Amino acid sequence: MTNRKKIVFIVNPISGTHNKKKVIEKIQSSSWFSNSDIEVCYTEYAGHAFEIAKKYTERNFDIIVAVGGDGTVNEIARALIHANTALCIIPMGSGNGLARDLKIPLKAYDAMDLLQNGKVTAIDVCYFNDQPYFCTAGVGYDAATCKIFVESHSRGFFSYLIAGLKAYIKIKPVEYKLTIDGNETTHKAIDIIFANARQFGNNAYVSPVADLTDELIDVVVIRPFPWYKSVAICIRLFRKTLHKSQYVEICKCKHVILERPEADCAHFDGESTAAGKRIEINIKPSALKVLVKE
Repeated sequence: MTNRKKIVFIVNPISGTHNKKKVIEKIQSSSWFSNSDIEVCYTEYAGHAFEIAKKYTERNFDIIVAVGGDGTVNEIARALIHANTALCIIPMGSGNGLARDLKIPLKAYDAMDLLQNGKVTAIDVCYFNDQPYFCTAGVGYDAATCKIFVESHSRGFFSYLIAGLKAYIKIKPVEYKLTIDGNETTHKAIDIIFANARQFGNNAYVSPVADLTDELIDVVVIRPFPWYKSVAICIRLFRKTLHKSQYVEICKCKHVILERPEADCAHFDGESTAAGKRIEINIKPSALKVLVKE
């Protein structure tokens, strides 16, 4: 006799730009789940997805399905670190960074097929000070862009582009000290990213050589460049060739300490946060189980 799987869908009803009603109707009526025990929960406030996921992890559910955008995925994934429960993503946000990097289908019904035909794999988890993240964290230009984007309360790729333009006008190079696996270096940079995955989301590949399972952090340093190179840099970002730019340096490591002259904004997985002069980045290998394509 086949053991019945216990699956809970955690739905953020307001994330992204997608209507989730039809997806939920499909879940509740689908014969796919005749051999599973299914529950559906809706988030009601920031942090609620984490609370729900933690509860179902403690109840030893087999799979928790995140139906929403990067924020929802991040909250749920945090609750599953080092747990036996696996994460499944139905990407319905505006960026869908982790889903894209894991090659999860962006169409909801295709992503749902992973529950029947996917496999469980383990990926690394990075830590920004004490906060876990799964794709990217950073300071400088991308952190400023994230802050403007979050404060605008608009979503979608176009809104992110507008935020990026506003951040570019304001951003100034900063002298950073990086201690990378014990070796100190200094860099004058406009952006420093600590990548676990290859992209921010929306197929913007900030570190095309990153790997979610290599047990390493990719430290991406972007030095100041002439304004007329902006378009070329942007093209490289979407063509997966940013690492080949003369203004970009990438190294791989297991531990990083960043020191900067002043406290300022930062971000991890698109979540804007205030951060001090000193930031520490660590990695925990194979700490999160996720469903991916066979």
